[in-house]
Amino acid sequence: MSARPVNIILPLLDKVAQLRDGSWMALCPAHDDRNASLHVTELADGRVIFHCYAGCGGADVVEALGLRFGDLKPDGLDHTGPTPVERDARKSLQAVAHAALVTVTLLNTVAAGKVVSEKQSDLAGRLAVEIQQALDAAGVKPVSERRARG
Repeated sequence: MSARPVNIILPLLDKVAQLRDGSWMALCPAHDDRNASLHVTELADGRVIFHCYAGCGGADVVEALGLRFGDLKPDGLDHTGPTPVERDARKSLQAVAHAALVTVTLLNTVAAGKVVSEKQSDLAGRLAVEIQQALDAAGVKPVSERRARG
């Protein structure tokens, strides 16, 4: 049996930190990353997926690591990958999850009586727009609108 792809990929990355959900954050090798912006996830079937919050594409990350896309899946796994709809849904959910985590962190900062910087405030505004765009794309109405009608 060959090694799990994640066990080959993680040592190639810098400043790897495991998250509570079992995924990892690391410096993205596809750009000059100073803060970990690469999210690495091992799927149940052993495949590894990347998401760079700075905007690098998966192909850029794979190339920067000196890998091929085939290196991201266990040997013998016959899987052509997610459909475009599944890929778009996953990407949207990842973006919303990231936006929610950052928003909660900023809210905790304010609740602790600390002042948020202008940069952090701008980030919160951008994340709110991203969340709204994801909701609009999914056809989800805000709770306040659903209550008003119902």
